[in-house]
Amino acid sequence: MGGSITSKPSALRIVVDTREQNPWPLTGFETRRGTLHAGDYSLAGYENSVAIERKSKEDAWGCVGGGRKRFVACVERLAALDRAAIVIECSLSDMLVKPPYVKRVTPATAVGSYISWACGYRIPVFWCDNREYAERVAVRFLAAYLKHVAAGRGVKVGGTT
Repeated sequence: MGGSITSKPSALRIVVDTREQNPWPLTGFETRRGTLHAGDYSLAGYENSVAIERKSKEDAWGCVGGGRKRFVACVERLAALDRAAIVIECSLSDMLVKPPYVKRVTPATAVGSYISWACGYRIPVFWCDNREYAERVAVRFLAAYLKHVAAGRGVKVGGTT
């Protein structure tokens, strides 16, 4: 996934939640801060339709440990949107091989929780090699939403368009 994002739709105006403590730089994109009901990133005009939930590796682990109840509530809010994704700033292998200490949670259990949430709530989870790739995946997801769903060309449940 090397290189820069080459297609930057002019309509891609990204809203960054005011509670986001370590936002991506999103260089080259129009951004503004705002309070989002779900997620950390959305699109201006589509705040109640699409969102990205960003997780650092440490935060991702915290969500399967002591912060699990709070995170499940977050996932439920994301599931109420038209589209949402969880983007984790570490690779799947890094999540498995070098876990931070979380009491009573194994790497298999942690990853299994994210897979279960992805299936149960229909929210894709993207494990990205690093923070930069995570930002790129999030931007691509938001751009794809504008291209396919907001434009009325999204695939509906059941495979019809």
